[in-house]
Amino acid sequence: MFLADKYSSLLPSLHQHHSKPSRRRSQQLKGEADRFGAALAARLRGLLPLPASQLAALARVADLLALTLADAGDALAGAGEGDASAAAVAAHLDAGVALLDACNAIAVRLDRLRRRRLLARLALHLLSSTSSSPSGRARARAALADRGDHPAASPSPLAPLPSLPFEQPRGRLSAAARVLAAVDAVSSLAAAAAAAILVGGPASFPRVSGGGDLPWAEPFNAVSGQLAALEGAGEVGAVDEAVRSLASALDAGTDNEAAVRPAAQELERRTEELAPRLDRLSDAVGGVFRAALGLRNAELGCFMVGPAGKPCSKYP
Repeated sequence: MFLADKYSSLLPSLHQHHSKPSRRRSQQLKGEADRFGAALAARLRGLLPLPASQLAALARVADLLALTLADAGDALAGAGEGDASAAAVAAHLDAGVALLDACNAIAVRLDRLRRRRLLARLALHLLSSTSSSPSGRARARAALADRGDHPAASPSPLAPLPSLPFEQPRGRLSAAARVLAAVDAVSSLAAAAAAAILVGGPASFPRVSGGGDLPWAEPFNAVSGQLAALEGAGEVGAVDEAVRSLASALDAGTDNEAAVRPAAQELERRTEELAPRLDRLSDAVGGVFRAALGLRNAELGCFMVGPAGKPCSKYP
């Protein structure tokens, strides 16, 4: 099930109407954007130092993104047709769809990691419940093979996680453009971290040029640098390595109990560590999806038509 099926109630109703905003709304939007930027800068500073656990670090970045999306929706309330803020909102609608697609892709990958973990636990159960009989070892080895560690054994290849490139905004920015630049930057950061941690290999982490319009640039770059510097295979790689060690011990023959027992104990420890971190990350990704739907609702709300057939958020 895609995340959109779970959260379809958060999609906007086309029959909602907004009251006509006052002439002061432009200044109010600027004040909202200022407060939004200051809050984001504080949250980015509070994110450091990142935890040693890669999955925990990714979950914290996802939490940051969800909060950023939620705050952005509030800051954009009332952006009207015909001004620079409304143009920025209209140009951002496709980016919201790309973020929702990325959440779906990450959710699929987390489901695959859960399946692989359960097969490893099944192999451990078979080893413990059959007193290391040859048939029990063979079934345990088959369960490990079903994890799909090798391309030939994989039930279906997963597509690469979508990237969300960040383009540095140029020129003087409207209030809405400042908010949405932050949304795009944090979205790009989270997508790069997900690709590096869940898929592996090199990832392009975004950096932002500072300035008065983007007061959060310096702490953002600090977080981006720490994420890029995370080393090692992480929890997912540690489980994969433990699986390979146990599989090698099982392949060595029935008289290799001295190697099987410690390999099984190591795999048990690694899979126990992995479970709560996968659950925590899955909850965080769900929070991002809900917040992204909420922001899209707010963006579409800027262009809804009122009872008189006029844009409900147009400035007088």
